[in-house]
Amino acid sequence: MSVCRLASCLPRRTVARRTVLALAAFALPAGAAPTAYITNQGSHDLSVIDGERLAVVDRIAVGRSPAGIAVSTASGKAFVSNPDSATVSVIDLASHRVTATIPMEGVPLGIATSPDGSRLYVAAWQTDRLNVFATDDYRRLASIAVGRSPAGIALSPDGATVFVANRDDDTVGVIDAATLTVTQTIPVGRHPFALGASPSGRHLLALNVYGDDVTVIDAQGRTPLATLAVGRAPYGVAFDDTGRRAFVTNQQAASVSVIDLDAEPPRVAATWTTAEYPEGIAYDAGRLWVVGWMDDVVAIHDIASGQRLRDVAVGRNPRGFGAFLATTSRSEAAR
Repeated sequence: MSVCRLASCLPRRTVARRTVLALAAFALPAGAAPTAYITNQGSHDLSVIDGERLAVVDRIAVGRSPAGIAVSTASGKAFVSNPDSATVSVIDLASHRVTATIPMEGVPLGIATSPDGSRLYVAAWQTDRLNVFATDDYRRLASIAVGRSPAGIALSPDGATVFVANRDDDTVGVIDAATLTVTQTIPVGRHPFALGASPSGRHLLALNVYGDDVTVIDAQGRTPLATLAVGRAPYGVAFDDTGRRAFVTNQQAASVSVIDLDAEPPRVAATWTTAEYPEGIAYDAGRLWVVGWMDDVVAIHDIASGQRLRDVAVGRNPRGFGAFLATTSRSEAAR
């Protein structure tokens, strides 16, 4: 199966690489020590970025064409979906070593962990199932039938509800984490690929990659609130720590859409230019990390102004689809 089918299934653009001057390093608040784990689809590895130095400090070989990433500080592990190997690689966060490889039925893509780190959720693209594993011994706990071509996964902040984007059904499936059953299906836009649940627990965003828009959902009432036009092929989403603003990468527009979720109704408040073919995105300490598939970089943006502060070169065709950022205190990191 082609890797394009496992992404947004839109044609890659041939774009000349941009040369971006590195700007002054962004000052971190005291106590912050973020680490980014970036999946590199083209070089079949992870780039590990020290967030204080904004430099790659390690490369970790994984399976073929890694795409999804779920970093769990609660379990001390990172989990990587390898679509072309039909495996999930398990990385120990302390040693940066692959400690296990979990075989998958079907093609693994979207991946997420429970807040307490005890469960791993993996979307199986070909078999239309959400597989659930224990993170201590990797035994499979359940295999849940969902919609067609499940991709992105998001969890409510308390871990009680799991959401999965059923790309080819134009729906989001709602799963009760206690019973591991589908309790509801929410209609959204054309081909939802990624999902994001706000840290406040108020909103769920479905990124409709063929509709060039985002469905904003009331996460409590499970009803759509608004459909917002963004850039071409929305792919990744992150939130600030309040959950009042969301940031959406637009693959074929080389941009980030800033969504004001406090507005009535929610609205797109700004659009920022970023790296070519942006995919994964994360928020940390007043910065956005934007993964540029075409440029082989992670672009660092100031959260207030949108200014592109600096680029960090990584491996080939980075994706960072999922939760790729881990933050620990400096005292914990020194132990």
